[in-house]
Amino acid sequence: MKNNYLLLVTNNRVVSKLKGESNITFLFPIEDFTVGIENAFKINEIDIDHAYIFVNRLLDKEGIENFKSLIKNLPSNIEGIVFDDIGVLQVLNTIPNHLTKILFLNHLNSNYESINAYLDYAESVVVSTDITEEELKEILEKANKSVVIYTFGYVNIMYSRRLLLTNYNNHFKKNASSTSNLVNDLGQDFKIVENKYGTVIYTGHPFNGLRYRGSKNVLYYLINSTFLTDEEVIEIIHSDKNLEQKYPYRYLSEKDTIVRIKER
Repeated sequence: MKNNYLLLVTNNRVVSKLKGESNITFLFPIEDFTVGIENAFKINEIDIDHAYIFVNRLLDKEGIENFKSLIKNLPSNIEGIVFDDIGVLQVLNTIPNHLTKILFLNHLNSNYESINAYLDYAESVVVSTDITEEELKEILEKANKSVVIYTFGYVNIMYSRRLLLTNYNNHFKKNASSTSNLVNDLGQDFKIVENKYGTVIYTGHPFNGLRYRGSKNVLYYLINSTFLTDEEVIEIIHSDKNLEQKYPYRYLSEKDTIVRIKER
C-alpha cells in the first residue's frame, strides 16, 4: 500500500529535494495566518502544483476579512487547506472555492462521533495525538471519510495569543528571541515559538507514529517538519522502518488518560 504524505514545510530546500515524488503533498504555512512556525510563505511564493496551505491562527474579525480576501484570490495550484478555526470553515463553506478542507483541532478530534460530525462539513480531519492506539483503530474503523493521521513531528501542546517570550524577556530584562527551550521543575523540556500573533509551546521531542503507516481509511500521513532538518525529513519519509530507536517518543498513544478519582 502506498503511503500518501502531507508534509508541513518550513523552507524551500526540502521542497526542491522531494518535489518529484508523487506520494508527497506539500503543506505551506501562510504568512500572517500561522503561529508556532518560524518561516511562513507568501501565497505568490508557492510555485508547485497540487499544494495545500496551512492556516492555524485563531482569527479575529479583521483576520477573517483578510482570510476572505485570501480565498477569493487563490491561484489554481492551491488545492487544499488545513485549518483549526471554525470561523475559517464557515468562510470556506460560504465563498465558492475548489479546496479540499481538512480540519486540524490539535487536541479535540479524539473520537469517531465528533469526527463524523465535522466530516459533514469538511473532507477530512486530523486525528488527535491525545488518544491510545486502540482508540485510533476505532476511529479508523468508524469514520465516515478517510482521515489524516499525525504521523511524525513535534506536537503543539499550547497556543496563546499572548506574546509570552516577549513578556518574559521584558520582565527579566533578557535578550529578545522568537524561539526558546524551556525545562520545567520536573525536568521535562519544551520548545517555544513566538510571532506577532501569539506563542506556541511544543513537546521537547518529536512524536513518532510511523508505525501507523499502512492503515486503512487514511487520506494522508501528516509529517510536521518544524524543528527537523532536511535530512531528518527525507529519512523519515524514505525509511520503511519505524525508526523507534532514534525517535522513541509515543507520548499518550500507549496510555489510557482516563483516571478515576478516589472517593473520600
